[in-house]
Amino acid sequence: MEQIRIKVLPGIGASDGEWEVVGFDEFLMRYSPGLAMRVHCTKQFPPLHILNEELMSGGADLGMSGGCFWKPFKISEQQYLELTEEMLSSPEYDLEYDKSLEDRLTLKKWCGAVLTKHNQRNK
Repeated sequence: MEQIRIKVLPGIGASDGEWEVVGFDEFLMRYSPGLAMRVHCTKQFPPLHILNEELMSGGADLGMSGGCFWKPFKISEQQYLELTEEMLSSPEYDLEYDKSLEDRLTLKKWCGAVLTKHNQRNK
């Protein structure tokens, strides 16, 4: 599994945070400001263009909730296929991939659609 160097900002306070290296799975499920909550709660794995939009953002300060930063980068289609295989086959994460949401072109639109369609509270 790929690794990523991130700077995790703590919630509330003046601390600057520390740089650390985490597995890509941990980044996606725990630290990614744009995707972690949606992926964790809806159990949906994002398409390549959505994942790359988040990776190219370089992170975000989430105010009282902390945040996370990294050097912006993209992953290739081959890296994505390997990551998808690992994440979707792992019983630890129990993720699925909804092909019907691939046409959402932005992170914001995909997140809105995945929350509407796969929110456990709506079931």
